[in-house]
Amino acid sequence: MVGSRVDHKPNRELKVLALGLPRTGSSSIAEALTILGYKDVLHGFNILDSPEVWSFMNRAADASFATLPTYTGKPFTRKEWDELFGASEAATDVAAVFATQLIEVYPEAKVILVIRDFDKWYRSIEAAVKIFWSFPSQLAFNYLGQFFDPCFGQATKKIITGFFEYTSIGTFPQDARIVYDRHHYKIRQQVPSSRLLEYRMGEGWEPICNFLEKPLPNVPFPWLNEAEALRRRVKLKVRKHLVAALRVLIPWALGTCTMLVAMWMVRTRSGY
Repeated sequence: MVGSRVDHKPNRELKVLALGLPRTGSSSIAEALTILGYKDVLHGFNILDSPEVWSFMNRAADASFATLPTYTGKPFTRKEWDELFGASEAATDVAAVFATQLIEVYPEAKVILVIRDFDKWYRSIEAAVKIFWSFPSQLAFNYLGQFFDPCFGQATKKIITGFFEYTSIGTFPQDARIVYDRHHYKIRQQVPSSRLLEYRMGEGWEPICNFLEKPLPNVPFPWLNEAEALRRRVKLKVRKHLVAALRVLIPWALGTCTMLVAMWMVRTRSGY
């Protein structure tokens, strides 16, 4: 179980799935849903520092993406998805990469599909992927992270490569277009029109409030700088991983050096 999500929080009904792809304004949508009164809206930023959640994500990726070599072929049950989503009344951002599975196991949830112009979305998602594919991130998450937080690096790599079905930046443009179109098509096919709202950022409160049967808030629709927030959070997480790795590795390195010096001194005194 994902202890930080379920063991210490009440079980709630997941009422809204905001399944626009990452980098389509998911932070703004999450804030808007919070303003409308939905409790514990799940966004990737809220779970970034939870090892238990990323252990769950690691398993969820293996259960979801057939292109992964670790694919299990055993879809998660609702009970398993509840480990992460059971404490939330709404979810966005990372929920989008598991859209088809979540729509199936939460058939009562209303679905908001945020649409963004492909070219603008592509430039944004490419920049986000490059953040995780950068040398500092790879060093911190996939190498040093193995000593204390192995699942974050594994899970992010599986989600990016599994969902987008690619392994390098060089193949990203073609794959991204295919994934973008397929994502929207599958949701439109899977969700009845009565439970689906297609929304574009800038349309304001009215379409969402009408769809969710909520009164119009007396505040402007939130507009958050998601790209800058992501850069800050990843940079901070890289720094935390590097510091944590140093705390693990320095004592080990000192101990190894001490042992080697002691062995050298013994051999020297013995005349070998």
